[in-house]
Amino acid sequence: MTKDRLLISRFMLLFLIAYISYAVPYTQVIPFLTKAGYSADQRGLLLSGMAIVAMVGQFLFGYLCDKFRTVQKFFYLTTVLFVIVTWAMYAYTGTSFYYHLLTVSFMGGLFRIVIGLLDTWTLEVDPILQINFGPIRAFGALGWAIGSPITAYVIEKFGYGSLGITYLITTLLTFAVSYGLEDAHKVARAETLKIKDIKLLLKSKQYILLVLILLFINIVATADMYTVVDKMLAVGASNTDISMKWSYQAMLELPLFFGGAFMLRRFGGKKLLIFSISMYFFRFLGYAWASTPFQVIAFSSFQMITFPLLTVATKVLVNDESPEHLRSTGQLFAMSMYAGLSILLAPVVCGYLVTWFGVDSTLRVLAFFVLVPLAMALWYNTMKPFSSEV
Repeated sequence: MTKDRLLISRFMLLFLIAYISYAVPYTQVIPFLTKAGYSADQRGLLLSGMAIVAMVGQFLFGYLCDKFRTVQKFFYLTTVLFVIVTWAMYAYTGTSFYYHLLTVSFMGGLFRIVIGLLDTWTLEVDPILQINFGPIRAFGALGWAIGSPITAYVIEKFGYGSLGITYLITTLLTFAVSYGLEDAHKVARAETLKIKDIKLLLKSKQYILLVLILLFINIVATADMYTVVDKMLAVGASNTDISMKWSYQAMLELPLFFGGAFMLRRFGGKKLLIFSISMYFFRFLGYAWASTPFQVIAFSSFQMITFPLLTVATKVLVNDESPEHLRSTGQLFAMSMYAGLSILLAPVVCGYLVTWFGVDSTLRVLAFFVLVPLAMALWYNTMKPFSSEV
């Protein structure tokens, strides 16, 4: 096996084990909070706290990674914190709003920070990993598909309180497979990175427009984790049905993640962005129409097109729009905006919309909201990359 193939294979294994691990604390948040006795709008407030932790944390750790020229060490640090907070969150299964506001916020926020650091670490180790990021990320989808039913099984046998120790065990496996992998390769600079250097990102119209596009479409995508689960619960879905949805979606991601490198070469990141955004419109109209758990799961088949193409296009486009010495900052600052704000806005807004107008009307509103980032993406497609102008 060549050195490049070995490096790609090791990161594929890391993504597989890591995403099995991440499925444990994250896939059953809504059922856990529902069983604890929280209403839809209360859950929205609890989940919105994730955004603050994610936004601050992603910006902070992105800057620290570039400043200290390491991603690996911060990945390990945040993963340990993630384990501790997950243990605390699931340890108490009763209703305690402020306790769960704190623990859910840090659990969800650290989830976003950790996956952002893992992606950034991968993209900055070697150019060969950038080219093959789609296939590498496919193993994350496979891990998610494996971890989701494992989580449901553990809950059925041992209860929600057992998820802390389960996540600890899977995290130790993640650390074991990542042992010996090289750190991200950072550009050497004579001057230490300073906060003012981030102005380079904010001066780029292309970068800002891209972040706004990603924010708006991620508000819709985030609703798939919350409002669509509300829809499933409304039509009588069980924990097993919800786990099946997560696993089914993750399996469907695999073909286009594996084909991501070819799709990028054939169509380019901007066209993939436009196409993936447009498919969310049909996906959410389908969710609104569905009347059984099976039909909701069936319309989640659009995951095969939407998520992998959006993910691959996002990582490459954000990387292209970021100055070379600010790649970690560019990736994680963008994530803090489009992922962090979407976590803040989607649960609160959708929670109240569900309470006032019902879940089906909320899903229709989300479908037509997709037209906003779609129009912006068409505009972005006409712009030249920022990197070509400097």
